Amino acid sequence: MFNCHNMKTTITLLAGLLFFTSLQAQRQRPDLDTRSAELKKIQAMELAFITKELNLNPQEAQKFWPIFNQYRNDLKQAAQAKEYKDNLERQQKMLDVRKKYRDDFEKVVSHDRANKVFGAEDEFKSLVRKEFQKRQTEKKQLESRKKGF
Repeated sequence: MFNCHNMKTTITLLAGLLFFTSLQAQRQRPDLDTRSAELKKIQAMELAFITKELNLNPQEAQKFWPIFNQYRNDLKQAAQAKEYKDNLERQQKMLDVRKKYRDDFEKVVSHDRANKVFGAEDEFKSLVRKEFQKRQTEKKQLESRKKGF
């Protein structure tokens, strides 16, 4: 059984691998099905990560994930809306969406766990970003070694 650190490491490595594979595939202009499949893999890893971080049981997960998916859609719409005067107004709208959904999450899980949703979401993004950056650095180092020979 994985402990929390091993699970995070495994998820990070898998997410980075998927991002790197996706980046390589994009350079070769794959069809949309390939990109969609890669995105679905990352979303599945995020689902597993957040489920683990919130310690969701199957009944909670069944109620939680439809709410989370709607939250994601609403947050994306708020982020992409064009009517904002400035970035601060956009950030406020996104905060309003988070507050609304925190209340919705509390209908499924405790207040403390509902508050952890956003931290878990940010942590997953951070792990993926770090892994992607690490792989980009390794790739650049490999390319510069190849040029040196």
